[in-house]
Amino acid sequence: MSKEEKKPTNSQTIGKSIKRRRMIFGVSIPVFLMGLVSLFTDISSESIQSILPLFILEIGGSVLILGLISGITNAIANILKGITGWMSDKINKRKPFIVAGYSLSNLSKPLIGLSPSWEMVLGLKATDRVGKGLRTSSRDALISFYATKKGKAFGLHRAMDTLGAVLGSLLAFLLLFYAWSYSQIIFFSIIPGCIAIALILPVKDVSPEELDKKLGKKIRKEKSEKIDKNFIKLIVILGVIEFASLDVVFLIIRALDYIPSNLIYLIPVFYLILNIVYTIFSPINGSLSDKIGRKPMIVIGLSILLLSCVILAFPIEVSLFSIVLIIVIYIMHGFYLASVDPISRAFIADLAGEEKRGRAYGYYYLSVGFISMVEALIFGYLYDAFSFTWAFIYISILLAVCIVIFAITDFSKISF
Repeated sequence: MSKEEKKPTNSQTIGKSIKRRRMIFGVSIPVFLMGLVSLFTDISSESIQSILPLFILEIGGSVLILGLISGITNAIANILKGITGWMSDKINKRKPFIVAGYSLSNLSKPLIGLSPSWEMVLGLKATDRVGKGLRTSSRDALISFYATKKGKAFGLHRAMDTLGAVLGSLLAFLLLFYAWSYSQIIFFSIIPGCIAIALILPVKDVSPEELDKKLGKKIRKEKSEKIDKNFIKLIVILGVIEFASLDVVFLIIRALDYIPSNLIYLIPVFYLILNIVYTIFSPINGSLSDKIGRKPMIVIGLSILLLSCVILAFPIEVSLFSIVLIIVIYIMHGFYLASVDPISRAFIADLAGEEKRGRAYGYYYLSVGFISMVEALIFGYLYDAFSFTWAFIYISILLAVCIVIFAITDFSKISF
């Protein structure tokens, strides 16, 4: 046998290297590294998020202003996710968007602590969301390329992301308990943010077209094909579900009605509990969705959110019972997030071709951005102009309709 005959082919070599890829907690090292990046980013972000609504109220904002900031900044992030998802597929590069996004976010957020007005908070929060918009579609596409089991990979990534949120909210609680001001806590978040930027640098980029060439595959002509109308239906429905979701800033404000005013430092503790539940159930629910399907898990999560919104619509007197009840509601919200957030992303990955996953995530986030743009504004207006009761009744009705639509829709023939 000649040397040429003994020499393995390119596809065999790469196939073996993929099989031999070292794993950490059942996922590849790049997925784990991106999880660490998200962990430290969320230590930074969530130490801010757990107190940001309180800080905005302190500098003269209102619930409507909270809705304005949340609506605009989330729309910016999601619309940019759509644009950058398409761009990353166009140039076949993921990492530049990821590095730029994490850098912009982690360097702008701490400056919120120096803000004298809610308008400046809006500007800096928008800058942070631009960073999130730059990185998310590309990061999700990169995770899907490195994943062996998408549900597990996204579940573990989101769990690490949320573990950062646990540590961030714990940090906020400790600093608040020891009489740090909101401004000091927010500015301190620059330290974990810089660690996150350093950790993303070793992750290697992946071009789907180059990978196909190495494996000896023919490059498909999917980019010239029209988008399947059923796929558009899916992302619109998921976008509407996002529209009907409850932003955690309103949960934080509502929690003030459940506790004595002298125990305000408990708010980060509630947020901590939420994120612990998310951390525990995100990989569990992600793996479960690999077995029983994405749709049942999403419906379960949305139903739990609906129940919590109905409870929050009723007035309550401050007591030991009210404190226990709000803890239960935060637990429910954590389980809802663990059932919907990572699994929706895995759902998109299931339906998208390998060469167009960035584009698929882009369309998903783009739809979420446009559809959810007014959700927080409407909720904040109802909360301020009428009452929390009307605001939560509104979101409950909308959510119930969305659950029915999602449950009866047949996604079996969807392709992309």
